[in-house]
Amino acid sequence: MNSKLSLVLLIALLSISCKQENNSEPVAPAVTDVRDDIFTVSFDLMVEKDDNMHLYYTTDGTINFNEKQSLWFPVNGNSEVQNVFFNLPEGVVPSLIRVDFGYGKNQEQSNVELKSFQMKFNGKVAEANGTEIFKYFTPFEPYTEIVSGSSILKRKSKDQDSGPILYPLETQSEQINQITGGLSPN
Repeated sequence: MNSKLSLVLLIALLSISCKQENNSEPVAPAVTDVRDDIFTVSFDLMVEKDDNMHLYYTTDGTINFNEKQSLWFPVNGNSEVQNVFFNLPEGVVPSLIRVDFGYGKNQEQSNVELKSFQMKFNGKVAEANGTEIFKYFTPFEPYTEIVSGSSILKRKSKDQDSGPILYPLETQSEQINQITGGLSPN
């Protein structure tokens, strides 16, 4: 009888654990293979509270971003500069990139200070530092405020559905074409 009860308790415990894993926030898969022929986007930034960053990309030249063409990266809060990077799937060359700096309602989230932005492919790099980043991105104004004269992003409201969001500008597409040698987006 004891072994049957133990087995039932073990099965119940495992099913509860599985349900909890399925309800967690999305996270990025571990990057185990860094390759030069994979399009990579990275940000050096400061964010003091744990969160997830979300990168969307399109391959058709539009800003019709969707979940199928997106990547997540978990960020541990830190008062030091940290690197957040996204490796696009093999063979994918984006036409445009959007970034959401935060996941869902997170009233504890601090400001996000962008230090640098980089796109890399086949040994070619496009990068921008500080406020130069806004040559490639524009804030999604309903959710995002930029602290005047800085590269600090703020949520407009602590209870909004997302963190700050940056949409692409045409110069971003031009830079992608330069570093990819005009490869067609896939």
